[in-house]
Amino acid sequence: EYLIMKISLRFTLIISFILLITVSVGLVTTSSYYSTKNIMEDHVRNIMYNISSFALDKSKTYMQIAKEAAQLTKRLENVNVVTSGNKDAMEQYFKEQLSLHNQFSSIYYANNKGEFIMVFRKNGHYVTKKILKQNDIRVVTLKNNDNKNKINILTNDSYDPRIRPWYKLALKSSGISWTDPYVFFTSQKVGITASVPLHSSSNVNAVIGVDIGLNELSNFISDIKISVNSKVFILDNNLQVISFPNTNSVVKDKIKKNTRLMKLNELNDKIAIFSYNQLKNTLSSNKFKERKFVKFEADDKNTYYALYLPFKINNINWIIGMYVPENDYLGLIKKNQNFNIMLSILIGIFAIIGGYFIAKQISKPIGRMQNMAHDLHDLNLNIPYVKPSNFEEIDEAIDSFNIMKDSLKIAYSDTIYRLAVASEYKDMDTAKHIKRIGKYSVIIGTYLKLDEEQLYLLENASLMHDIGKLGISDDILLKADSLTKDERIIMEQHSQIGANILEHPTSDIMKHGREVALYHHERWDGRGYPSKLKGDKIPLFARIVAIADVFDAVVSKRCYKDAMSLDYAKEIIVNGSGQHFDPMCVEAFINSFEQIIEVYEEYKE
Repeated sequence: EYLIMKISLRFTLIISFILLITVSVGLVTTSSYYSTKNIMEDHVRNIMYNISSFALDKSKTYMQIAKEAAQLTKRLENVNVVTSGNKDAMEQYFKEQLSLHNQFSSIYYANNKGEFIMVFRKNGHYVTKKILKQNDIRVVTLKNNDNKNKINILTNDSYDPRIRPWYKLALKSSGISWTDPYVFFTSQKVGITASVPLHSSSNVNAVIGVDIGLNELSNFISDIKISVNSKVFILDNNLQVISFPNTNSVVKDKIKKNTRLMKLNELNDKIAIFSYNQLKNTLSSNKFKERKFVKFEADDKNTYYALYLPFKINNINWIIGMYVPENDYLGLIKKNQNFNIMLSILIGIFAIIGGYFIAKQISKPIGRMQNMAHDLHDLNLNIPYVKPSNFEEIDEAIDSFNIMKDSLKIAYSDTIYRLAVASEYKDMDTAKHIKRIGKYSVIIGTYLKLDEEQLYLLENASLMHDIGKLGISDDILLKADSLTKDERIIMEQHSQIGANILEHPTSDIMKHGREVALYHHERWDGRGYPSKLKGDKIPLFARIVAIADVFDAVVSKRCYKDAMSLDYAKEIIVNGSGQHFDPMCVEAFINSFEQIIEVYEEYKE
């Protein structure tokens, strides 16, 4: 029968190889280019979607820090934790915020009287600028918070925060407001200001501002690569360039003689400008509310993919844009198309020739997998792996088969474990009690020189020792006082109930689990229950679990008793040798006591 199966399989494989390779080569020669192109275009689209989402999340997180800092300051002011009435405390709080957030350039407070407190970074330390009104006299000071803490009085300073854009924005808003990106005067780097109003009654009496530099965010966006020649960039709502790879977006305004941000049409990148114009052609207005993907052919006759994504926080309306040349993905495919077709044909010929010889070797590992299938059918799960073959493709099937065996073994053991936990749940024990019983039993079994297969069966069978408690009334299981004689008789029925639940076992684990459930309350001297078995007529697994169960019961807290000490539990086991317990198992328990303590400590409640 096995020989017939092997020949039939080999014949089927040879015919399948011929048909599959012939059809595959035909399809490759007629449609491989177009299908690959479509797949790669979808791939590029998905990559661009993922990168745009990633860039958007990173940008929002970056901006959120400044937003939260301003709002936190507002809340602290409202509850008088950081209050404008204590300028020194507010200054110290600003320093702490700067030390926590490297992207902050400065943080400041201004009120409707024109008073101003600002802390900013300069040359590795903090500088505090204060504008205070003392008896209608305006005093401006600048303090270097270095080792000297020198304070300078500025007599010619005319700065009025109330005319600044961030202050005016805050007056119009009840929440956080953002300025358009601009070039910071001190650092000459691009940044924006987040401002939030502070209210007194219904009027705004002050504003908190946070300057956040965009250099770190700009570098992050510029470093994102979709392909070799791709570009990822950010524009503001006025099409000013916030970030563009290998480009300094800060330029000198020849008319106003100041520094400003570069406009999109000033970029030395025609593709970026062209892609944005293509975007505008797809829109009914200049605004768009969701990401837009465009494919276009530029003046250089090359095809490009572009994606634009709106970025909105409060009053900010920015654009994250990117483009990638199609040839970055399809160039090599176009150049190697003929080579790939010829290679496919040659591979097909060799595959057909080699298929005959491969088929001869396939049936051998198939037979090994078949044997494992029979073992799995019989729920004999602790079996060796199927050995690998000489073929990578077959090895993948073997690996999957071995994984399936492991998964079934894990699922079966997990089912047993959860069933065991369910049996203990009403008795107020926990899953860790079940785990400890199994671990104790394996340790004792190891000292009794049980082999690996026996230890596997012992650990899983031990989990079911109290499965019969599912049939015992809660009134008895949860009783806090000693049981009456009649209640004790009912409680002892859990052994037989457990055996009934596990009757007609279909696997070795269930067979041994039934024996453990039925006999783990038998005694070595024959005075146990339910069958009054004596000595080695009690199954070995039940004798081992009896010790593990009594030990764990003594050291565990129950509804009817407190937990006893480990030494006291050990003494009970030792004193029960030859009467309650098998002396050989007791000796193994004593010799492994330190390991048992380790298990108890690891899995204790």
